[in-house]
Formats: sequence, C-alpha cells, structure tokens
Amino acid sequence: MVMRLDDVLQRIRTLDRDVEELRRLRARLPANRAFTSGMQVAFDRHINELLNEKIQLEELEVEHIPEDLLNDIASVDVATASRITVDREKKEYELTSEDKKIMEFIRAMPKTEIHLHMEACINQQTLQGMLDKNGVPYESEQLKKLYQFTNLQEFIKLFLFIIDSIKMAEDFALIFKNLRQYLESNNIRYAEVFLAPSRMIQNGLDYRDIADSLDSLSRECRNSGGPDVRFLIDVSRTFGPENASKNLQRVLSNPRPSIIGIGLGGAELMGPARDYRDVFAQAQAEGLRTVAHAGEDDGPWSIRDTVELLKAERIGHGTSAVQDPALLELIRKKAIPIEICLTSNIFTGKYVRREKDHPVRRYYEEGIICTVNTDDPEIFHVTLSDEYFKFHKSLNFTVSEIVDLCRQGVYATFQHNPATMWNQFKPQIDDLRKKFAL
Repeated sequence: MVMRLDDVLQRIRTLDRDVEELRRLRARLPANRAFTSGMQVAFDRHINELLNEKIQLEELEVEHIPEDLLNDIASVDVATASRITVDREKKEYELTSEDKKIMEFIRAMPKTEIHLHMEACINQQTLQGMLDKNGVPYESEQLKKLYQFTNLQEFIKLFLFIIDSIKMAEDFALIFKNLRQYLESNNIRYAEVFLAPSRMIQNGLDYRDIADSLDSLSRECRNSGGPDVRFLIDVSRTFGPENASKNLQRVLSNPRPSIIGIGLGGAELMGPARDYRDVFAQAQAEGLRTVAHAGEDDGPWSIRDTVELLKAERIGHGTSAVQDPALLELIRKKAIPIEICLTSNIFTGKYVRREKDHPVRRYYEEGIICTVNTDDPEIFHVTLSDEYFKFHKSLNFTVSEIVDLCRQGVYATFQHNPATMWNQFKPQIDDLRKKFAL
C-alpha cells in the first residue's frame, strides 16, 4: 500500500497529541482510590497501543524525499527521524588523526562497566573448548553460524545455547577467563556483572556451587592484581515472579562477598515491573543492591514502575524514557543512573535505529546520570572502548564529556567508596590527556 508522506506525518503528530493528552489525564487520577490502579493500567495499555501504531508508521520506507521535507521529519521527534529510511547513500565515517588520538586515549583511560552479562563474554573458541571438555557433540559450522546472528531471535538462540552448554560449576573458570581478558584489554578496573542462573539450575547445576565458583574467581582475580568483579544475580522476568523469588532466596541463603545484589532482566514484555515489587522489597530489606532492565523493549510506563514501585537503584537501558519528559525529570531528581548500552539498543531496534539518534545525548544534557556499557560484548562484537568512541564520533561528546561519563560511571557503581576510586582514576586520566594533547 502506498501512503502519502504528509498523511503519515500528520498521523504521527496526531498520535503524539493523543498520547500526551492521555498522559495528562492519567496524571489527574486521584491517589489511593479503589479504582485508581485499574484505571492507570487501562491508560497505559491504550497509550502503548498508540505508541505501537506510531512505531509502525515510523518504520515505513520513504523514497525520493526532498531535503527540506527531511528537516520537517526530523522535527517530529528523535525516534521518528531514526526510523524513517531515506534513499541516501550511507557513508562510513573515516578516522581523522584527531579521532585516532581520542581512540588511543579512550583505550588507555581507566574505566568501570556496570551493565555486562557474563554469559555474553564467552567467545566461540572458548565455547568449543567447553563443549569438548563436557563431551557435547557439535559441528564447527553450527557454532560459526550461531555467532553470525542477524536478528533478535537468532541472538536469543545463541545466548540460550551458551547457557545450556554450561554443564558444571568448573565451566565458569573458562568463562571468567574470557571476561577478565575483555576487562583488562579495555582497562576496566571495576565491573558489576549479571549472571542468570535460572536455566542453569533447571539444567541440573546447584546454585551453591555456582556462587562458590563466582566468589572464588572474583577473589583470585582481585588478589592477582586484576579488575574488581562483583556479581548481580538476574531474577529474570522470563520465568515469572515465583522463580524470581526462588532466585532471591538462593542469594539470601548463600551469601558471598562478590555477589552484591539482584537484577531484573529477561524478556521485558513478558513481565511488568510491578509483578516483582515484593521480590525487590525483600532484597532491599536484606541489604542487597537492586537494578532492573526497563525501557529497552517496553514503553516509559515500564521505567516509571521500575522507579516508583521497585525503587530500583539503576535503570538498565532506559531508552523509551525519552517519550515522557515528566519521567526524565523524575529520574533526574532522584539521581537514578541509566546504564546506556548503545550498540545493543541499535541492534534490538525497538526505539532507536541509528547511533546519532540515541536519546543519551538529551539525557546527558538534561542532567541525568549516564553510564557507558556494552551489555553483551562478545556477542555484539563490541568493546567498552568502542562504545565510548561512538559517543564521541556519532553523538558529539567532547573529550571532557567523555571523561565526565567515566566519572559518572564510577559514582554509579555499588563500590563501597567510589570517591576513592575516582581519585585514583583522575590523575591517570589527566596525564593521558597531556600525553595525547587532548
């Protein structure tokens, strides 16, 4: 079906207006009334339907678009500009001599990373070694094809294959070796790493053995001069609230110094944040740190529930927050860091399709705490140094702003004394800036 471009733009503007009106009406609902919760859910569902229609319109391809009309499209909003495909030649940027200096500076800069999945740090060679060790038959071409995924479903297939390949607690030593190599090659001094044990436990592993292995590997790494690695256990939406509670009880019953909290990950659309309120409340009462993926595959209401109901200390991804200015102000006032995963967000493509259109630039300028992360480095073929450089090249972050992002990343950690860590980083960064004349 052929649609006139001006009709598409008019419908997008109408949807924006309707969504804004519904949000205003939702905000006027009286608090603490019997009907309030149900009405809020009804508003959220209708808002979601309108936003999904908007996304479908934004994904339409447009041919032979005039330059002046392109500027009009870009004025609709950031998300719209990122999803309308135009018939322009796409040019890969070339590195200038200044770019190369900045890249070297970023590689050498001490860093932290706080949104990183351990299972996604295993490379193909290590996976093959683990399969060989455990006597699991496989074909090399099969593994190669798994690592060459092109869509979200293929990515999930690879991720689950890796998890199902972990047959015993000793396998974590191989994975941790990859993790440590990755951290050290990017000069990441401190990391908080997610681990999702649910499927592993279903496959017969004992959580206590997993916890012992993680804690031992973390301690040995620190004692040998390597990075400080701490773990967040994923309670996961994928398996539901009951399983999330079981994972929490496992963490509470088997405390380990390197396991510092829980994270809510898994398929965001399978489980609203509100369903995990009791799990998070108990974890917080017991002194665990709490984070949650939100706004990666669902709308801003998912992030709002994560902030207001779960009281999560950090937000993973948070990409859809840009749709709700009042939510952005709430996040800023509460000083809740957002764990930005640029390459991951582009690949999943729910809210942004091009690096330069990612809302992190707006978040940063509005005073929201932003941290730079990779999510799944081995799977997405990206490093933390790459991500920082993309912030510079595609989103116009200056060297000083890159350093500030590094600082925010330090203070967003759950490290017991982040000021001490930053006081160690800062002189080294200053020396590097002098070395590279930046």
